[in-house]
Amino acid sequence: MLFPVPVASEQISNGSANLYAGVKCPMDIRKGQFVDLYVGEVITTEEADRRRQIARVSQKKDVYLFALDKFNDPNSLDPRLSQAPLLVDGEFMSGPTRFINHSCDPNLRIFARVGDHADKHLHDLALFALRDIPSGTELTFDYVDGVVDGEEDVNDPEKVKDMTKCLCGSENCRGWLW
Repeated sequence: MLFPVPVASEQISNGSANLYAGVKCPMDIRKGQFVDLYVGEVITTEEADRRRQIARVSQKKDVYLFALDKFNDPNSLDPRLSQAPLLVDGEFMSGPTRFINHSCDPNLRIFARVGDHADKHLHDLALFALRDIPSGTELTFDYVDGVVDGEEDVNDPEKVKDMTKCLCGSENCRGWLW
């Protein structure tokens, strides 16, 4: 059984006049320690597409979707794993982990965890510490887990207009989320 550490969302300053929501922990976290689960409403790919379209129409930026695709394989004999994955939407039903921000130099990593059942298409999204984290430090993870597709896209003005700029400010910032 996993026991989460106490975390809380709060307003964080990035050194300028801007404040943003983020998550900190009031205690030290050790490297490898379980921090919490990313939770939310489990929805189909079709519903996720519908919500993305609504978000685009309303110019809404905060879409908290996570694909449960870690074990998906189009060649799987299990029909649940060979079709489009389910997604977790943390926008309306969630915990404080929905406010954990992205960093290209994160202190957390998200892992797929199959719990007390063998249903791989419905797995947990568990956050673990990549290094020791002192209390009061903002918790972050890499939203794309280091996978950088389309690095050449940053040189294409047509593609750049649809890309999401990274604002993490780390020394090794990639410049773009997706």
